[in-house]
Amino acid sequence: MENTELTARIGKALKSGQSVLGVAALEEYKQLLAEWITIFVPQAEEGSPRAIIIASSEQEAREMHELIAAATRKLDLTVDLITEKGKKLQQRNDLYDGTEIIVGTARRICEMYFQNGFNISKLRLFAVLEMDIQMRLGLKGYILRLAESLPKCKQLLLTKNGDETRIQEYIEEVIPTIQVIE
Repeated sequence: MENTELTARIGKALKSGQSVLGVAALEEYKQLLAEWITIFVPQAEEGSPRAIIIASSEQEAREMHELIAAATRKLDLTVDLITEKGKKLQQRNDLYDGTEIIVGTARRICEMYFQNGFNISKLRLFAVLEMDIQMRLGLKGYILRLAESLPKCKQLLLTKNGDETRIQEYIEEVIPTIQVIE
C-alpha cells in the first residue's frame, strides 16, 4: 500500500472519532503526524495538554519534538519534550506552566503524570509510536497506566507488526474498540 493512501486512511479514521491501530513503519507516517496533531489541537489555549505523543526512544522523541514544533510554530502551540535525560524539576515546571502538546518517552511522561505535573482532562489525541518496540523495551505498564487514566479522546497506536499476538492482546486490554488500518 502506498504511503499516502495509508496515512490518508489513518487521518480519516481519526477525524471520524475512532481510535486507530496503524500498522506501518515510522517513516511512513512521521511527516503526517504533525498534520494530524494540528487537526485536533488547532489553536493555543492555556492549561492542560491536548496531545500526548509517546516515542520509543529518546532520539525518536527529540526528532518528533523538532518536527512537531516546526509544524505548529505558526499556530503558536507549546510543544514540550519530556525524556529521561532531561532535568525532572525543569520538565515538571514547564508542564505545570501549561502546554498544548507533550512529546516524550513513556517512563518520563508517566512519572510526570504521577507527580501531578499535568492534567489530561482536555486531551484530544493520545499517540503511541512504535508500540511493538516499546513492548519489547518493557514499557507496556507505563503506557497502560496512562491509557487507563485517559478521558474520552482519540487514541492512535502505531506499530510495524500488527499480527503479533502480544500486541493484539495488549490492544484489547487498552482499547477494546479500535479500527486496524494496514
